[in-house]
Amino acid sequence: MTTIGGAVLVAAENLHGMHHGEIVVFTRDTDGPGASGMIYNTLGLTDDLSGEEFDARFRALDPEELKKDFGGDVIWMNGPRRALMDRMTATVFENEKISMVGPIPMRTVATMHLPDLDLFLASERPAYTEMTIGRTTEWFFDAGQQVYQLVSPTGSVYIMQSASQHVDPNNTVDSLATLGERLSLPEGWAYRTPTLEKDLVVRAEAEGAPAHIVFDEYEDNYQRIDDL
Repeated sequence: MTTIGGAVLVAAENLHGMHHGEIVVFTRDTDGPGASGMIYNTLGLTDDLSGEEFDARFRALDPEELKKDFGGDVIWMNGPRRALMDRMTATVFENEKISMVGPIPMRTVATMHLPDLDLFLASERPAYTEMTIGRTTEWFFDAGQQVYQLVSPTGSVYIMQSASQHVDPNNTVDSLATLGERLSLPEGWAYRTPTLEKDLVVRAEAEGAPAHIVFDEYEDNYQRIDDL
């Protein structure tokens, strides 16, 4: 993982259903098909916009124009999205520097590495494949909240941290209870929608315990829960 300086802890509340998005600036490895990515995210910075206004601004971003501003070989547009956690704390980098991504403010929040960038960018991106994200975060899910989970064939549980409206603009928070009817789950995988009986905190640490995530075919993002 790439080391980023100037770490600052930030917090945000009232996130459930909040619009957001991120870009990932990928630089190809010198050898092999992999690439390293720097992740910029809007959470906590665009609350003054309506969901519709944010979505329109995000969809209007031009990855080729962003390459001129941020460098790298590929800009991957991850969003627009809707948050599923209720609260969060997160370490952001570069002394909480705000980078303008077109008209949208974002912070540097994480790094990632892909073993095969072209495979990841392909139209038939392999869903349900675990990736590792170098970030330090705590996602807080409140008791009484319905949550959305994937369970792998080995019993690993992944909780949805955000729903994507990139593939399907109608993939709203309200539709997630029946998402399992639309997913093409690989053999041995399951989708479930429990209601939490107690508060749940899902943690990651950039050094030592990074986030392990999977996407479904709608690009909904799930983080593995390691302390069940």
